[in-house]
Amino acid sequence: MKNDFLKAIFIIWGVILFLELLWFSSFTNRSHSKTEAIFATTVIAVTSVFGSVGIYLFKREE
Repeated sequence: MKNDFLKAIFIIWGVILFLELLWFSSFTNRSHSKTEAIFATTVIAVTSVFGSVGIYLFKREE
């Protein structure tokens, strides 16, 4: 049961990362400021770290 929950969280995390990458790629079709690029990169990095740490902690509890 816990392993299924972990897989579901991992899939949701992957979908969120994919959507963020699509959002970030939309910046390449128009001119953008450095602030927008830094913000988008930071959001992707924080989501990646948060998801990977969460999965590590969930897996560790098993």
